[in-house]
Amino acid sequence: MNGNDNRITPDEARDALELIQETTRQMRRIVAQGGAPYYLILWGAIWTMGFGTSYFLGPGSKTAGIVWMALSTIGILASFGIGWKLGQRVRSPQGQRIGLLWLFWLFYGILIVTFAKPLSADQMSLLICLLVMMAYVTTGLFYRSRFLIGLGLAITALVVGGYLLVPGFFDLWMAILGGGSLMAAGVYILRFWR
Repeated sequence: MNGNDNRITPDEARDALELIQETTRQMRRIVAQGGAPYYLILWGAIWTMGFGTSYFLGPGSKTAGIVWMALSTIGILASFGIGWKLGQRVRSPQGQRIGLLWLFWLFYGILIVTFAKPLSADQMSLLICLLVMMAYVTTGLFYRSRFLIGLGLAITALVVGGYLLVPGFFDLWMAILGGGSLMAAGVYILRFWR
């Protein structure tokens, strides 16, 4: 074997693999101890209640719109509360940047929805859900989290699939599969990533 041989030994490969696995475990613990699971559960519950209300009250219901506004306000305030509470425990420049990402997402989302003028309540829901999932994927890319990227892409597929395949039941589809998926992901992280 000459001195320029770049092959690694089986022991070096095993050590490298163990380091990768330990880094993955630590990253999952950090995510689980951070706000991600709480935000997922919170917004999953909001989606379930909001879309459920929209389905049972019917398309274009003013009452459903009021319920959505109240739920969204509660969700935004609760999200800031979660962020503030967790910020007391852990100071992270990444956390502040992610908070700003979501704040700017909200600002631009409102502008896009206002000027896009969706033709129906379902199109409005589709557009908002797609914007949210884009933020999930972006957050996943920022944190190099395949889980968040995969969750964002999977729910994007559910949103588009429900809109195209079951238009008369889109809100019910989103209440069960959209909101349910978010809550299930949050519970999964809390249960298995600690």
